[in-house]
Parts: sequence; C-alpha cells; structure tokens
Amino acid sequence: MTFSTVLQLSNRQVSIQAIGRLLIQVSYGLINFYIPILFVNQMGFSATAVGFALSLCAVSEVGGHFIGGTLADSPRFGRKAVLSLAAILGVVVSGVLLIAHSLWLLVVASFVLGISLGFYWTASGAAVMDVTEPEDRSRAFAVMGVAEYVGIGLGVLGGSALLTAVAADPELIFVGCGLMFLIFLALVQGAMGGEYQPRSQSEGAGGGLLSALKNKALLVFMAANTFFTTYVALITSTIPLYFTNFLAGSDPVPGVSVGSTASLFTWCYIGVGAVVQIPTTTLLAPLRRIWVLSGAIALWGMGFALLWAAGTFAGAQFIWAVVALCLLSVASVAYKPFFIATVSDLAPPSLRGAYIAVSSQCWTVGYFIGPLLGGWAMDQSAVVAQRFWLGVGLSATVCIALLWVFETMRLKSSSVAESPGPELSAGPS
Repeated sequence: MTFSTVLQLSNRQVSIQAIGRLLIQVSYGLINFYIPILFVNQMGFSATAVGFALSLCAVSEVGGHFIGGTLADSPRFGRKAVLSLAAILGVVVSGVLLIAHSLWLLVVASFVLGISLGFYWTASGAAVMDVTEPEDRSRAFAVMGVAEYVGIGLGVLGGSALLTAVAADPELIFVGCGLMFLIFLALVQGAMGGEYQPRSQSEGAGGGLLSALKNKALLVFMAANTFFTTYVALITSTIPLYFTNFLAGSDPVPGVSVGSTASLFTWCYIGVGAVVQIPTTTLLAPLRRIWVLSGAIALWGMGFALLWAAGTFAGAQFIWAVVALCLLSVASVAYKPFFIATVSDLAPPSLRGAYIAVSSQCWTVGYFIGPLLGGWAMDQSAVVAQRFWLGVGLSATVCIALLWVFETMRLKSSSVAESPGPELSAGPS
C-alpha cells in the first residue's frame, strides 16, 4: 500500500495533518537520531552529559503541553496558531544546533525543542480529533502513524547521506531540519482548515486542565503510558549509540558504522512500522483495547530482551538485532493508535486540548527518563549496557498491571454513569 493510498483512507484535513506529521518528523528524526552520535562520538562529550541535556527537553515540554493545550482550546488562538508557533520554534532549534559547539548551547536547543514538541503534539492531536468521529479515530491516528514512520525514516536515511556528504562539517545536517520546519509552517498556513471553535466555553483554560487532572482513570492510564513513551525514547536516543558502540567488533555486519546502524534502524524499525501500521490497526480494531494494549507491551518486553541477545551472542548479532527491531516496531504500531483513541474518547469535545496536554505528560516523562537512563547505561561496561535491556524488558510487567488497573476503573465508572461514553474496551466499530 503506497503512502498516497493510505492518505485516501482519511478526509482532507487528516491528510494535511499527516503530511505535516511527515515533514516535522523528518526534522525530529534527524535531531533525535544524530545528536547523540554527533555530540558523543565526534565532539567528545560523555553519553551521560548528552543524555542529560536531551532529558532537559522534557522539562520545557511540560510547559509546552500546558500552554499549547490552553492556546489550542482558546478561540483567540486555536490549533493553527499553535502549530505555526511549533514550526517557528523548530527553526530556532535548528539554528542553535548549527552553531552548538558547547554543552550549554545543546541545553538551550533542547529546552526550546521541548516547547516546540509540546505545542506540536497537543495541537496536532486535537486537530485530528476535531475532524473525525469516534469510530474513525483509530484509523485516522494509524494514518498519522504511517506518516510519522515515513518521516522519521526519511530523516534518518537522509541524515546518513547528508552526514557522508558533509563529513568535514557535520553540523550542516541541522540546516535540513530548519528547512523541513519552514515547509511545515507553509503547509499549516496555506492548507489547514479554519480555526476550531470550542463547542462549550463554560470552563476556562485553567478549569479544563483541572478537570482533566481530576480524572483518576486518565491519570492511571498516563502512568501506564509513561512506560511506553520511555521505550520509544530509548529506541530513538539510545539504541543507535548501543548499536554503534557495543555491537561493533563482535560481528562485522551491524554496528560497524553510523551508516549501517542508520540502515538497520530505518528498514527494520521504521520501515516495518510504516508497512504494517494500517493492516495491524485494521486487524486489531475489533478486539478489546485492553488486550491490544497489554499484548503490545508484552511484545516490547520481548523485543528488549532480544536487544540483550544482540549484544551478548556475537555469532548471531545481526539476526537478533533485526528480529528485535522488527518486534519493537510491531509493538509500537499496535499500541499507539489505540492509546491515542482512548484518550480522545475520555476527553469532552470542548476540552480536547486540555486532555491532550495532560495525557501528553507521559511523553514528557518518558523522554526525560529514556535519554538520561539510556545515556548512563551506555557509559558503563559492555556487560551493564547489555543487561540494561533485560531490565527494561522486565519493566513491561509493571506497565501491563497498570493498564488492567485502568480498565477496572473505567469499567466501574461506566457501570455507574447515567450516560456512558464510547465503549473503550472494544475497538471502533
């Protein structure tokens, strides 16, 4: 199925959002994948220091989500303005990274990137919810997922080619990031629909955030999803360094160069995700969401265990690495659309920005924990770096337990509600 065919499965505004997701993920893919490699292996910073700098992105992202959610729900601003601000801040990040030769400039870039991320994910998710019906949202977010994978893949592969072309001045890779952000800005301004007007303005922005924070089921769901987001952060920030530094030498195929690592990562994780996203979502849609989410997390655990095997058993490193990345890819595409659709079903239409702002904090926490913990592990001995993935895999059991606590709370709440919302246990009809 081609990307254009996938876009035809959705309406025009979702297609525009998907194209925007592709563009902006090219930039985010370049930044997340190549910052650790450039700043650790070429500029000489420790992996712990770079991981700490990247984790600071999560601090500012908290504010980005809350401010972005407030502005996105406001009739004075709306989704379009917030997405435009995200693009402008992305250009600023690219400019800072272009001249960053010290740790403090990397910290500045990471801080601004967090605000940009908070603005983008909050407004983008709300914009997709605005133009879709509940039964169509899993498919719509699956389309967004395909665009996300394609964008990251283009960013990683394009960055590898660009890095080879500008080997004498690798910072020029961030010029490409800035161009993608500018194209995204033009798309938002030229093609995105009119401003969304809240159906009800009975609650102010602060009231909307408080309403979301009082939803105990949402908070438990966020706690479970923090594991998922940490896993995603580890893949983008730590696996590239793990492959280049700890798989090289034992086996000649994977990990001997940045280019081979980029190819392995792109085709086995990103490429597989782009291909199976729509079919997987369609196949899993009739099932109870709790089983889909729990099964996906179990696959995450198995994938991380195989990463340990890839670094431990030298005779089959390539096989273990390929299988691990493919398994992690399937786990991600099975989890993410149903995670986002569940949040959208919990949110009242007039408070979608606020609910996304609150639920997005699991991404903030995950992207704080992932680079920091992963950077520390990659600074340790090979044995610690390898066994680190076993510990991450075992943490999946805690995530699954939290998901079932959420399901119990949701069922209890539905049984006493006078007018229950959309059924969350079953997929969209």
